[in-house]
Order: sequence, then structure tokens, then C-alpha cells
Amino acid sequence: MTAQNPVPIDWAAVTGRPQPTLDRAAIQARLGGQVVAITGAGGSLGAPLAHAVADAGPSRLIVIDWHESSLFRLRQALGASHPQVHVDAILSDVRDASRLRRAFARATPSTLFHLAAYKHVPWGEEDPTAFASVNVVGARAVIEAASAAGVARVVYPSTDKAIDPPSLYGATKRLVEAQFRGAVASGGPACTLVRFVNVLGSQGSAPETFVRLLRAGQSVTVTDPAMRRYWITPSHATLLLLHGACLDDRAVVVVPDAGHEITVVEIAARLARIVVPGHDPDIRVTGARPGERLAEPLVAPHEWLVDVGLDGIHAVRGTTPVDGAAVVAAVDRLVALLALDAPDADVRAALFNDTWSVP
Repeated sequence: MTAQNPVPIDWAAVTGRPQPTLDRAAIQARLGGQVVAITGAGGSLGAPLAHAVADAGPSRLIVIDWHESSLFRLRQALGASHPQVHVDAILSDVRDASRLRRAFARATPSTLFHLAAYKHVPWGEEDPTAFASVNVVGARAVIEAASAAGVARVVYPSTDKAIDPPSLYGATKRLVEAQFRGAVASGGPACTLVRFVNVLGSQGSAPETFVRLLRAGQSVTVTDPAMRRYWITPSHATLLLLHGACLDDRAVVVVPDAGHEITVVEIAARLARIVVPGHDPDIRVTGARPGERLAEPLVAPHEWLVDVGLDGIHAVRGTTPVDGAAVVAAVDRLVALLALDAPDADVRAALFNDTWSVP
């Protein structure tokens, strides 16, 4: 391969374990002939999901993103690969509640995948307002629009970082998990909350950066040699969302069957063997960044995992109940702070004030 056409990365080989098998029959039974919507559809997770949903033969696929170029490319690609699927491409920020309401009212989705979010942990520490606005307030707009339109189920990618979160990003995801669970108790859509782990090769991820640095002959930067994570491939990430959509629980949290934790240094070494075979990577330690911790647990101490009969995914049991009214009040306080252009410290304090948890 040339520098313009580098060797593609086999992310499954990087994990060192067999990959789960997609249950296409179950997915087609749930999504086939239905209206399906995806927010954040132009992203590195949304675009493959949109193609996978199109494979199931929905009657209509609504793809929503604020980024014009990404949405344009996705619409063109779907038209070429799935001409039989009616695709509605909607340019919209998920915080635009009235636009979401109109979009869902025109063609009520049976299943909504709400992927639109900000996700970079260090950036969340720098800009709490942006992360609170998009992740938390955007989720409220989605929940309200989905509830008004009678959406049956929302699938939401949360994160392992939402468990006892040290990061601002994790705190936003924890509050959104609570929003969805509170909405279910109030008669809103059923929800599947997918606690993601690190997705190899996703936009802006450490492995993507490692590959770029290795191909350029530069040192690989690692924040801490002891840092370890659970890792899944992009195809496993898509499977998680699709299998999550097939569950019947009114509110369920799921996690991937992700094998064992692997240190970030080991991931860098495995990538080096693919990108620059025969050469050990030059690793430069930069120190942990704000909001990071050495390991991310899949479940809290009081939670446990059960099989759901679908490959690559486990359901979480023992989740702490939430006070729906207190969740609404917490989000209202956050919205009021954002409207007042409150200091970042006040926004942060509101996100970490989890008075909506029920002991």
C-alpha cells in the first residue's frame, strides 16, 4: 500500500478475540418495515449504523445531523447502496426542540437512535457549558419530541464513564441516563441505555491518533502506562445498538461483552505491529489529563450482568432507581444556568449534584 492508500487496520485483530455475530433476523423483525430515526447520523458511529439499519429494510429512515457535509455524504451513500429505502435527511441541532417535534410528527419513528452528543473527556473539562447544553439539554429535547410523537423505543449510547463519574462528560451522560429512565416512568418511550466502552478507530479516539502518529514516524503519546480500558471494534459498536433495539424491557441498561481490559500501551504496541511491522513504537508519556482515571468499570459495585440471548451484549441489573420529578428539576436548574450564561463552575456543580438518585 502507498502512503495515499495505507494498509487498513483490522480492528478485530487488535482486540485479539472473536467478534460477536449480528442477529440479522432479530434486527429485521424489529426494524423491517418500520420508521427509524437516527440523530448524530453523520458521525463515525451514526453513519455505519444508518447503513446497518437500511439493511434491515425500514419503510423510512430519518437521518438527522447538524453537520451539512457529513449528512450530505451519508444521504448520497445511502441512496447508492439502498435505493429502495426512503431516506429523509434533516439538518438540525438536537437542541432545536420544535424542529425535532415537527420531524417526528411527520413520520413517527418506531425506534429512535439518539447518538448526537459531545464525547471528548478533556474537552468537557474545558467547556462544561457546551457539553451540558448538547448532551443534557439536547437529550431533553429529544425525549420530549419522541414522547409527543409516540416513539416506541429510544436507544441511547451512554458510557462506562457515567459510573461514579470523575469527568464532566461522564456526569452529563449519567444525568441523561436518569432523564430517559425518569421519562419511562412517566409514560414516555421505552429506552435501551447502552454503556459504551472505547471504540477502536472512532473519530478522535486514542487508537486513531496512534495510527496517524505511527504512519508519520512520530512518537506515540500515552497519558499513563498503567491506563487500561475495555475495547470494542466499530462493528461491535453497531451491533450493540442494533441488539439493544431488539430488547423488550421498558427501561434497560446494557454493556458490551468486551473481554478483558487492555492497557493503552498494549494497544499502541499491537497497532505498531500492523502499521510499522518489526519496529517497537517510541512511546512518550504525557501524564493523565483532567477527568481521566486509570480504569473504567463496566458496572457499579451494586450492579451485575445477565445474558439477554443476543451475542456481544449483556444487560445490567441492580441499577439505582431515580426520582423522576427530581431529575426534571435538576435539568430545569441546568437550563436556567445556561440561559443566564452562568460560570462554568456553577454548571459543573449542577451536573455533579445527583439529588435525583434514590438510595
